Amino acid sequence: MPKRLLILCVVTTLCLMIAGCQAGGTNKSEGDAVASGSAKPEPKVKPSIDEIRAVLQAHDKALNDKNLDAIMATFSTAPTTVVMGTGAGERWMGSQEIRGAYTEIVKDYDAGTLETNCATWKTGGSDNDGTMAWIAATCDCKDSLKGKVRTYTLNVTATVEKQDGAWKFVSLHMSNSPTPPPPTK
Repeated sequence: MPKRLLILCVVTTLCLMIAGCQAGGTNKSEGDAVASGSAKPEPKVKPSIDEIRAVLQAHDKALNDKNLDAIMATFSTAPTTVVMGTGAGERWMGSQEIRGAYTEIVKDYDAGTLETNCATWKTGGSDNDGTMAWIAATCDCKDSLKGKVRTYTLNVTATVEKQDGAWKFVSLHMSNSPTPPPPTK
């Protein structure tokens, strides 16, 4: 699968996840919350699912608009922030590499054509300190380039961390099944 398509799939997966989270999701109860051991806790208030959805909605809108600055605003600027795709070598760490990946991703579709639906499956939760949260979803995506429509399914997982009062992605993983090889004769 070409690197551009993989990057696009990763981004689209995130968009689907965002759309799915917009439609609803689960925020685990305090007893089911995942402990993160975050070293810089802010107020010990568990986030609402709406707060987590808001970062996903901002990313999804920016991706659909092909607005790189707005996409990057949804990510932590920490040098360990990472976006991962499906295959070997599909890892972009730090703001410069992540921006480079998105620069390629947005070349594969026309602005305003990205549609995501994560209603198939989604889940999420947060730590007890209210400083770290996670989401996971399977999303059906659709976009087009010069009138040629493309549909695909992505699995998306993301971790967000509260930084200076705002939720930011610290990790994002989007993957899709590769196209099967052509039959052999």
